[in-house]
Amino acid sequence: MNGVAAVMTAPHTLDLREFPVPDPEPGGVVLNMIRANVCGTEVHIARGHHPLIKPGCVLGHEGIGRVASLGEGVTTDFAGQPLHEGDRVVAAYFSVCRRCPQCNRGDWALCSNAYSRWSQPAERDPHFFGTFGTHWALGRDQYVYRVPDSVSSKAASSANCALSQMVNAMAAGKVSAGDRLLLLGAGGLGLCAAALGREAGAEVYVAEMAATRLPKAERFGAHHTVDLSLAADGEERIAMIRELTDGGADVVVDLTGVPSAFAEGVQMVRPAGRFVSVGSVSPKHYAQFDPGLFTRSGVTMQAILRYPPYMLSRAVNFLAATPHYPWEELVDADFTLAEASVAIQAAEDRKVTRAALIMNED
Repeated sequence: MNGVAAVMTAPHTLDLREFPVPDPEPGGVVLNMIRANVCGTEVHIARGHHPLIKPGCVLGHEGIGRVASLGEGVTTDFAGQPLHEGDRVVAAYFSVCRRCPQCNRGDWALCSNAYSRWSQPAERDPHFFGTFGTHWALGRDQYVYRVPDSVSSKAASSANCALSQMVNAMAAGKVSAGDRLLLLGAGGLGLCAAALGREAGAEVYVAEMAATRLPKAERFGAHHTVDLSLAADGEERIAMIRELTDGGADVVVDLTGVPSAFAEGVQMVRPAGRFVSVGSVSPKHYAQFDPGLFTRSGVTMQAILRYPPYMLSRAVNFLAATPHYPWEELVDADFTLAEASVAIQAAEDRKVTRAALIMNED
């Protein structure tokens, strides 16, 4: 039996290629993909900006699938729940080898071999290294969690990147009750963070240049929304936020991927507050930065890349516990696998919050 995967052949160019569906490796799982989402990372990859995911690779890392076959020794998910063929699951899109210096220090999110599978050319067996395909071949070092029946596939499809990464960001920013939490960006990450911050008891501010995204942020728990396009420049944006937050937010999380927003965001934090950088993932894109002003601010800066894989379990549990948020609205445009390029362009043009590719809907 053959399946199909979307392979990037050059920047902004995808090709649907057919490959034999592999058997699972020992400790691994092969999924029939239900749906996969277009994360902001896919936009960066499509531009040719990712340091590891290059032409020849299968795109996609966020999504949900059903177990097609279990590898030798696999009887449960990574939370110990029984796992069977047909179960819906989400999986960490990266590997955690537990055998590199970073893993040995407990920095699992920074595993040296995190993309040892995803960065492989699609021509290599088992071919289906990304979520943009009819199948996804997971290795033994990718954490897998069963999705509760109460959570729809559409709601759960954002768990293994957007929501889990925000679980990690909230932990890194030490967000707690009473904090003024400013989220720069109201895409999928910002919406997830708004709900997490609200449930933690924080006062949530969501700021965006695209004002059309702000109403949805309110439905995901934002107490305040800020249209940054009303400011003339960066200095006015900083002044606007500092005034609204009475001198600066306790925690600022930058989700934009815009270098200038990083430099501005640090100045939106109150003295001795906390700044978490998430959105800027493409190296060699620079911003003006004032280190003297930063030193005098006493602000703590934290970089977040991926997440410790067990946080995916927390994300799934959070979805199940918070049905009062419209989780399915995180994904607001559906495309076929053949329309993957169109979906990525829609995400790049910010016409959608999160586009999805539908392979085998429930």
